[in-house]
Amino acid sequence: MPADFRVEKILWKWYNIQIKFLKRGGIMQLLDIKRMAHNILENQNIESSFIEYKKSANFKDKILKTACAFANNYMNNEIGLLFVGIEEVDDKETGEKAIPKRPIEGIKEAKLEGIENELKSLLANIHPKINYHIITDQIDDEYYIVVAVESGSNGPFQTSERAEKDKDIRLKAGRYIRVGRDSRLPNPTEEFELLKKFANFSFSSNLNDTATIDDLSYEYMKEYLLQTGAKKDIREMSKLDMAKSMGLVSESEYGGYRAKNFAVLMFTDTPNKFIPNAHVEIIREIDGTDKMESKKFDGPVWIQAKQVSKYFEDNIMASYTIREADKIEHKIVYNYPLTAFEELATNAILHKEYDTPEYVGIYIYKDRISFVNHNRPLPPVTIEALNRDRTFDRRQYLNKELKDMFFSLNLIESYGSGIRRAKDALLENGSPELKFYPDNEEDNYTNAVMGVNKEFLKEFNGSNDEKTTIKTTTKTTMKQEEIIKIIAENPHISAKEMAEKLNLTVDGVRYHLNKMRKAGLIRYEGSTKLGRWVIMK
Repeated sequence: MPADFRVEKILWKWYNIQIKFLKRGGIMQLLDIKRMAHNILENQNIESSFIEYKKSANFKDKILKTACAFANNYMNNEIGLLFVGIEEVDDKETGEKAIPKRPIEGIKEAKLEGIENELKSLLANIHPKINYHIITDQIDDEYYIVVAVESGSNGPFQTSERAEKDKDIRLKAGRYIRVGRDSRLPNPTEEFELLKKFANFSFSSNLNDTATIDDLSYEYMKEYLLQTGAKKDIREMSKLDMAKSMGLVSESEYGGYRAKNFAVLMFTDTPNKFIPNAHVEIIREIDGTDKMESKKFDGPVWIQAKQVSKYFEDNIMASYTIREADKIEHKIVYNYPLTAFEELATNAILHKEYDTPEYVGIYIYKDRISFVNHNRPLPPVTIEALNRDRTFDRRQYLNKELKDMFFSLNLIESYGSGIRRAKDALLENGSPELKFYPDNEEDNYTNAVMGVNKEFLKEFNGSNDEKTTIKTTTKTTMKQEEIIKIIAENPHISAKEMAEKLNLTVDGVRYHLNKMRKAGLIRYEGSTKLGRWVIMK
């Protein structure tokens, strides 16, 4: 990982702490903004999506477009800080780029008032009017100015044609955005996202064009409430009262109750009927041919997530037990770890832009699995960040209601941590690193590619290098006996708890449980949270 990426990630954590401190009582304190800016210079933090350094106020075009970009807040920051009187330099030793030069260039005290007036005049070229503060401070016995631009809700903001015609500015009129250290005009996809952001558009929260309360399944609603531990009095409500209490419906201007889009996705038998392509397709390469076969999953999206994972367990997931000739220990190698598949499949379903008429596609080849969404993640998460980072504390969600419901159903464990769990599972299995595409800023899709474990593929193809390779079924018998004993002691035990007792991975336990269920040795009864294992006699 390049040095400037590492520093920027640390800076993000520090920034989040600072912002929480700044917003005491919901109001940003000027004194605290001043202190935050001073700390940035003291720490020599690199330029980022919320920090920009300019040696002087003469860079009018760059100052104007950056202030506009900070106001548009494409990366969903709370505030942007534009420093004037600070020159940026690169550190040749560490490789860090765009750090503030110390001692600073500074601004002469006699020029401060004049430059502040120039900045106010310059920022008047942004429409609608942006909310900003001009703060003066000292470091290295020199003065500098900070333009602190707060995010607003009355955008999108754009620079004026007057500034474009002004010979001292010459900045092309437009709605500028800030991505990384770059203030620039958006591409068509980014501009569309910017317009939706300020329109406060949420497809999942809107009423569906045609679906009514009659189209929602009462049984699915009750099952959801049961699995999430809702109180009995809520589970016994009438369908209409239950839908109202869950926020699934609203009265239509034409009479009757219409269902919201997230309710359609969660509680109709076939969401596709009301939202085109609200389904998942697994497209699988047929061994020994150049043909592909397709399997469609089109029930409620939370059921889709479970069915897709079950299909993977039953039809795709495989393993070998590898024993070294001179060692007692053995290890299980999976073609693909179950946890990684579950996280990536659920992630694709959860983060799909459902007003885009494209389905979630999972493409299974001999050497890889691709999870394809026809939309990019919402900023501040980017494709680059998905490849670089493990956690996303500030992740935004297209479908906030689905996010909360998936969390309640334990389909996601904690917000912004699914990619970390997928990467950890692949690392533990010795699989290749997870890769995300595209590698450009124009194409509007997200493709997560999970490569097959190379050792598994080698053994699967019959290669032998003085190792004795035993199929998992040979070794399963002892594990089955251990699992049956554990279940007999505690029928409600989870796969995670079993893994700790058996000294296996969670994926390994799930693999054995799946084999035992298919063999008729055990079955699972009840809901995910409250169910129990039953040993078949």
